[in-house]
Formats: sequence, C-alpha cells, structure tokens
Amino acid sequence: MEAKEFVAKLIEKGFLPSPELSTIVKETDTEQFLDFISQTYKENKPLFINKEIYNKFLGTTSTITETHIEIPVHEEKTVVIKSKDHHRDQTDSKVKIKKNYIPINKKIDINDWVTYYFDRYNRLRDILQTRDELNGTIAIGRAIKIDNRQKVALIGIVKNIRKTLSGSYFLELEDPTGIINVSLKSPNCAKKAEEIVFDEVLGIIGTKSGDIIYAEDVIFPEVPERPIKKSEDEVYALFISDIHIGSNMFLPKEFAHFIDWVNGYEGTENQKEIAKKVKYIFITGDLVDGIGVYPGQENELIIKDIYKQYEEFSKYIAQIPEDIQIIICPGNHDAVRIEEPQPALFKDIASPLYMLKNVHMVSNPALINIHNIGEFPGIDVLMYHGYSFDYYVQEVPMLRKYGYENMELVHQFLLRKRHLAPSHGSTLINPMAQDFLLIDKLPDVIVTGHVHKAKIGKYKNILTISSSCFQDRTLFQEKVGHHPEPGRVPILNLKTNELKMLRFK
Repeated sequence: MEAKEFVAKLIEKGFLPSPELSTIVKETDTEQFLDFISQTYKENKPLFINKEIYNKFLGTTSTITETHIEIPVHEEKTVVIKSKDHHRDQTDSKVKIKKNYIPINKKIDINDWVTYYFDRYNRLRDILQTRDELNGTIAIGRAIKIDNRQKVALIGIVKNIRKTLSGSYFLELEDPTGIINVSLKSPNCAKKAEEIVFDEVLGIIGTKSGDIIYAEDVIFPEVPERPIKKSEDEVYALFISDIHIGSNMFLPKEFAHFIDWVNGYEGTENQKEIAKKVKYIFITGDLVDGIGVYPGQENELIIKDIYKQYEEFSKYIAQIPEDIQIIICPGNHDAVRIEEPQPALFKDIASPLYMLKNVHMVSNPALINIHNIGEFPGIDVLMYHGYSFDYYVQEVPMLRKYGYENMELVHQFLLRKRHLAPSHGSTLINPMAQDFLLIDKLPDVIVTGHVHKAKIGKYKNILTISSSCFQDRTLFQEKVGHHPEPGRVPILNLKTNELKMLRFK
C-alpha cells in the first residue's frame, strides 16, 4: 500500500499519523502494521503514530534492502566458455544435504494414503501439543461424549469447511477417533477462518454445546521465532530459478550477463568484489522449458529435444567457478514426474550436470545446510519449487487479494501451516510412509520459484525468498495476467544475514 493510502487507513482506524509519516513510509501492508501495534502495545495502544513507531515496525519485519546491478544487454552476446584463472576469495565452502527424497518404486494402494495422512496428523499433533494453549487436548471421540458447556481443546484434520449465509464458518474436524462440527463465530476465529484450508492439521479451543464445539480460538502449528545466524566469513549465496532453456522466450543475454558477473567480468569494482565472495548458488527448478508440459508448447520451443535442453543449460553452468557450490532441485517443467516430492533429475537425462564436481542434485523439496565451517552451524535452506502456490493464491482470500505480487505472504501462510501443500488438491502427491512436504525441520531460509516473481522477506527470523526467472512473458502468462520480473537475483550475505536484490538487464 502506498504512503497516502496507508496514512488514510490509519486515520480511518482512529490513529493520528504524524506529518512526517507520509514522507518515510514505504510500500506497507496496513493489516500487518495494525497487527504489530496490537501485539507490541497490548496494554497501552498509541494514539499518535510517529516515525519511531514506524521504524520499530520495520525492524521487526525485515532488514532487507534492495540494490540493482544494471548491466546493458549487448545484442552480439553469445555463450562462450571462459577460463576461470582469475583471482577469487579463498574461503572454503561446504554443503550438507539434510533432507532429500529418494524414490521407492512400488505400487500405490489405499493403505499408502491412510499411512500418509496418519503420519501428517501424528507429527503435526506433536508440534501443536507443545503449545501452552493446547495442554490437555482430548480425542474427538471423547469430546463427542462429554457434557455440554465443558471447555475442550482438540487437534484434528480439516475434513470440510463451509461459509454460512450470515458469513460465519463451520468446520468438520476429524481425528482417528471421530468427526465433530466446529463453529467459528467468535472474533478470535473470524479472521483466522479465512486462512483455513482443507486437509490441514490445527488445534481448536472451545466449549461444547450439543453436537457442536463453539471455538474461542484456532491454533495453527506455526513456526517459533528463529535465532539469527551470522557467519564469521563474508560469503554470499545467490538464488535463481525458472531459467527455461529451450523456450523461445528464454533470455540468453541476461543469463549470460549473470554468469559473467559471477565470474567477475562485469559490474563495478564493488560488485566484482562481491562476486569473488559468492560461494553458493541455489537453482530452484524449471532449468529447462521441457517437452509436452502444456498443449501447443512445441510452437514455443527453439530446442525441441529434452536432452539438448539440458546440454545447453549445462554449458552455462559449466562456466561458473568451481569453488562455487551449486544446488539444483527440479520443477514442474523439468524431466521428472510432476507428483511431489519430485526426485532429483535423472542422471541419464541431465548427465552433463552430474559431470560437474561442484553441482549437487537434490529433490523437490529438499533441506540443505551450507557453510557449516568452524564454530558456525551453517544456514539451513529449504528449497521448494512452488507448484502448490497457484492453488492457494486462488483459494485463500488473504492471498487472492494480492495475487502473485506479495509472495512473502504465501511463504508466511505455509510456514504457519508447517506444510508446503496442506490441501490435497493443491499439488499432485505421491503418498509415502512419511509426509515429505511437512516442514518438520525448521529452516533459516525458505526459497521458492515457479511464479517468476522476485520477492524477499522475513518471518519469525526465517528469510523468505521468491526467485525470479530468465524467461520473458509468455502467451500463457499474458492470458492469466502474470507479470514476471526476469533477471532479478536475491543475494544473501551470510555474515550479516541480510538479503539484497541484484538486477541484470
């Protein structure tokens, strides 16, 4: 929201903004600011909103700044493998794969789905039971039998959610012992009700009356506040995705300029110094445009052989200095099954990438630890391409309002659920003994792609990154109203724990 609208909204809510506020306010989510006021000043809410209060709000949301590397595009630019004998920072790098899906070939039957959802329920129940509010939870089967007007705490899976004509919500909540109806009329529940989706696991606190629990609050699994980690070494990690090699909309000049900057060939002296200290590059899916991904795709391809698409991609990656560790997961355009979790790219199709010593091929999703050197425990990065995002941007009112423009809100939404795709229909699932898309191990960074939007944010000290792309706007994106931001690269300084945005054009 722009400054004038932000100030007007504050006045509407009964606050008195200081005159200087309109000159310092950046694009701000008013609801997020009002939540900050409610949480920070519980006993004594301020009437007068001044610069100090606003800056305090900024300090809790992010310390992220944006900078741009503006590199002109030369029409004659071609992909040439260059020597790597220039000077680079000599700091060591280290990668540890902490969570990586290895496929098991077996026939899927109904028992696999039962096991899958039991695992989701049991693990998220254990997380929820650590919350003080949910001490003394009882099974739904027992709650059905207790007397009226008793307070209860329940944990279950959302079987159904419906909105009444009056605007209130009702849930059908299920656990292994039964199903119960839950009314969400109370003020505490009304706002949270619009965030609830099918199949998620959550907690309810309420009072029984007849066959209904009248909820007083809804408890999501949520992520706790994370400690901020800062390395002693000034090293950098870059985050890219959605290169789409093979598409006629791929931007080879911009991608080549990115590779040149990483090698220290382009940019200002300061920018070249930063490039020398890049030690990690995360590539979060859709390396190539693929074959047969959607009807009529063959008309938009300049490389119509999947093997040659990966060969071409590898030519770019081979130019990156060997001391930079490159971590790659697949996306929905890549040549693996679309069901999630997706295994790492197959060696026979992407063999040129497997031949590069500094490339680590992982599944989608995957959890990677980088730079665990000396006393520093390293940074845990959760990679997920983001195929489920389209569903939530369409189905969840608070996300639909902003569409793809505020991807940090989608990240926050899923972190609160502790799951990358809580609704069964939000992505294609391959059921296993464990729900691999559940966020059980907390990351320091979550990085996604898919939507071709570059956004950076912070939630509970978890850095959230939506990678950009190196593909121009396609006909499909025009039809659905997508506005990609190609050539933007988030960069993380591990020493300061700060994110910035680089732009190549």
